[in-house]
Amino acid sequence: MERSPNLCPTTLAATAAISLASLLPSAGCGPQLLATGIYILQGGNLVPAECEDLNGKRVVVVCRPPASSEYSHAGASRQLSRSISSHLRENVPNVEVVDPREVDKWLDESDWGDFLELGRAVKADRLVVVDLAHFDLYKGKTLYQGNAQVNLIVYDMNEGGAILWERDLGDMMFPQNSAIPVQDKPVKQFQREYVGILSEQIAVYFYKHDPNASFALDALANR
Repeated sequence: MERSPNLCPTTLAATAAISLASLLPSAGCGPQLLATGIYILQGGNLVPAECEDLNGKRVVVVCRPPASSEYSHAGASRQLSRSISSHLRENVPNVEVVDPREVDKWLDESDWGDFLELGRAVKADRLVVVDLAHFDLYKGKTLYQGNAQVNLIVYDMNEGGAILWERDLGDMMFPQNSAIPVQDKPVKQFQREYVGILSEQIAVYFYKHDPNASFALDALANR
């Protein structure tokens, strides 16, 4: 009997992950299933949170849209805040996340420029500000490619709003190496998909995670 060639674990994992990605469109599954498959294949290797200052704290998340297009991207920024809040609630140990509806209510009634006041108003221990220097859904006029420039800041509200941690995340694109014809899906659907992926890529800075969870995301872009 002819023996099968020996394959290293990395090759096996990559092959299985690509096969899984090819099945997702017909199964109606999202990036989470692909990430889970890779996580299992790799033995569940996790890396620690880069910032653990949210553990056991009352946390409020707010996203500031680009100053040049505050109103045109206000909806996307609120979606992003809600989605990040959800990831933190599910994954950060002993965290209490302020209900995003409280944040939306404050934004509707207050000055967007003073987020420290938001932190005080909701009695938060930590204020997480997602500062979007740029946010776009298009590559030219006929292709989708999400592109955001993100600066992430954590304020200690128990110390008068002192900055605890800050990270410039740079350009965060989806799909990373391709683009999607606009006729393939409605813009609202693509915005929802991009915000979902972007929110997880931001939130993982605050909890243990699989460093390869974003592997092969481009394979899902055209589903």
